[in-house]
Amino acid sequence: MKIKKASIDDAINLTRICRKNKFETDSDWKEILESKKNEVFLLVDGKKIIGFTGLTKHTWNNTLQIIDVFINPEFRRRGLGLKLIRFLKERAKKTKFRCLIAEAPSSNPVVKLYKKAGFRKCGYNDRYYSNSGKEIALWMSFDLK
Repeated sequence: MKIKKASIDDAINLTRICRKNKFETDSDWKEILESKKNEVFLLVDGKKIIGFTGLTKHTWNNTLQIIDVFINPEFRRRGLGLKLIRFLKERAKKTKFRCLIAEAPSSNPVVKLYKKAGFRKCGYNDRYYSNSGKEIALWMSFDLK
């Protein structure tokens, strides 16, 4: 398995993968891939997309934000999500940005993955998803400098 940069041609496949796996995201992959402030990466096995992730550049506060971390359900629990996050960390360390940030629902297993990768909780929003406060958005960060 290898990690490669996604192209605009991958937008349709990313949308299909999200729908098929009920991966709730309001991402417009075509728009994300066309933007110069974003980079999306695919974890592939031959021609099959196993997972994906990405980065958004926020120049106003000199941070990089993770765009989703997704691994196809049949390939989970094999360290592949951690492999993607470590890839992003190494890539981010080569930039002039000050930190890497991520947002995740408090009940999502990706929170444990971020902690395992060395991220720390740096904030939360209990109204990010709804006013019920049942699901809280956690913000995680990893200092690059």
